[in-house]
Amino acid sequence: MRFVDKAKEQGLMLVRERAWPFGDKAVWDRAAFLPWLSVPAILVAVLLVCLPFFLVEVPPLIDLPGHMGAAAIEAAGPGNPLEKYFSWKWVFTLNIGGGVLMKVLGAQFGILAAGWWSTVLATGLFAGGCLATIRVLNPKGGHGAAWALMFVFSFPLLTGFLNYILATGLALSVFAASVWLEDQPKKRAALLIVAQPVAMLCHAIGGLLLALMVGANALGREIDRLPAGWWHPSAWRQLRAEQDWREIAKRLFILCWPLIATIITVVLWKWLSPEPIRSLNRWRWDQKAWYLILTLRDQVLLLDAATTLSCVGLIMFGWAMGARWKWALGLPGVLVFALFIAIPSDINGSAFVDVRLLPVAAMLALGLQDWSQAPEKRARAVAYAGMALLAVRLAITAGSFATYAEDYKKQLAALHHVEPGSRVLAFVEHSCLEESWRNTRRDHLASLASLYRQAWVNDNWAVPGLHMVIPRFRPGRNFTADPSEFVWSRACQSGRLRSVDRALKFAPIERVDYVWLIDTGLPRNPDPRLQLVWQEGRSLLFAVRPLGFVTWKPRDF
Repeated sequence: MRFVDKAKEQGLMLVRERAWPFGDKAVWDRAAFLPWLSVPAILVAVLLVCLPFFLVEVPPLIDLPGHMGAAAIEAAGPGNPLEKYFSWKWVFTLNIGGGVLMKVLGAQFGILAAGWWSTVLATGLFAGGCLATIRVLNPKGGHGAAWALMFVFSFPLLTGFLNYILATGLALSVFAASVWLEDQPKKRAALLIVAQPVAMLCHAIGGLLLALMVGANALGREIDRLPAGWWHPSAWRQLRAEQDWREIAKRLFILCWPLIATIITVVLWKWLSPEPIRSLNRWRWDQKAWYLILTLRDQVLLLDAATTLSCVGLIMFGWAMGARWKWALGLPGVLVFALFIAIPSDINGSAFVDVRLLPVAAMLALGLQDWSQAPEKRARAVAYAGMALLAVRLAITAGSFATYAEDYKKQLAALHHVEPGSRVLAFVEHSCLEESWRNTRRDHLASLASLYRQAWVNDNWAVPGLHMVIPRFRPGRNFTADPSEFVWSRACQSGRLRSVDRALKFAPIERVDYVWLIDTGLPRNPDPRLQLVWQEGRSLLFAVRPLGFVTWKPRDF
């Protein structure tokens, strides 16, 4: 029996060698997965990640109301007051994934539902793509899967970078599928050729990750094939003489030639897209350093700091606990982190381009860390500790969503006092770290005036060549679009940051119908043309009256 079993095992290994010529045989063995990387477990994990969204109508992500306001402008038909204030021009740009998805869903379900579903689908794809990548590349050693999943609710998602999250989720999912299909090269090539332009159109940086991960994984496998100690000069000289480099080049070409689709997409974009008005690229090194700490900023400083330190410790010192380095698994995360260091922070009017990459680098580093050779008890302790911490963070996130939903409801009650089709000049107090670790996430709440009241508001993104919204109504040079809505509290102000009083001093009040102050408190010297019509705590709505008679004295909070 032992002889027969051994013969069967040798036969199976021979079949695997023929069917799977690229890399680790564990990937070929579909049954060799950790329990939490099974398909049912992945589906349950994705559902749990998406559960907080079921507590809200408008997901409390900073930029999402801006996306919804823009979608309302795009969907405005004949007779809609928004047509007087804005126009919409679709352009070929690598930043339209969320807009297209909202248009498709909004045509069937309305803009409000489209915003919710777009966010849930993008989040689910982000989480599912992360777990699928771990399942395919690290099926026996993915004990850091829960640790990786913590970076779903990180800076890019909580900020509401919908296009980027959608593109990155698609990139991770297609990367996993491309590895799965390597024994079917024609299907794999077709998938990559179709998926790369789609991911790039969703968002340039998120889509670029697909080509980066595929290339890094392919190169990493070839490095893993080299004999131990190949980097030593003497071993390297011998290797150069003995290694068949043509065979290596052939394997890399087979895996990487479909990546030319990314290059073609970039060339077409440069050729067809209008030149952006803001072409200045800036490296903000202080921002890069700060976001090593701030990427997991959410509700509780102590918990977020402890989570960040634990993740960094696991990445840097996991080897001391038994985790092993493999180039094929480690190189994708290393190159994503290198891209974070190398690229500008601001590109063509788009900010925070670099720091969006940190969560993906952390996901890959934690999820693809190979624990398969570590002592089983220790590896499972790492996995269960990650699951427990993830559960705590998801519970706090869900609770915060319910709190944000209540706050949004209170703030948006101001719109009941706004006449449809009006012009609303909004100012919102921008959260700063010096004042509170927890972000209020009200930065773009004013954009919902366009959705709920078909009103003009100065909160829209309108960078030519990057965004599709084109303002027609321009009440003042610096009061037409984002970031004209931002003011800062006295605790956050530096020499160049304006207060609500300074903003109102230069605001074109005579050209609008309402002034909406969101969490700014009462101005020290209210303009006599402003008549208070609504107040909730530190938020106030004023109607503009030419005679300036104030009939309701506001409460000072």
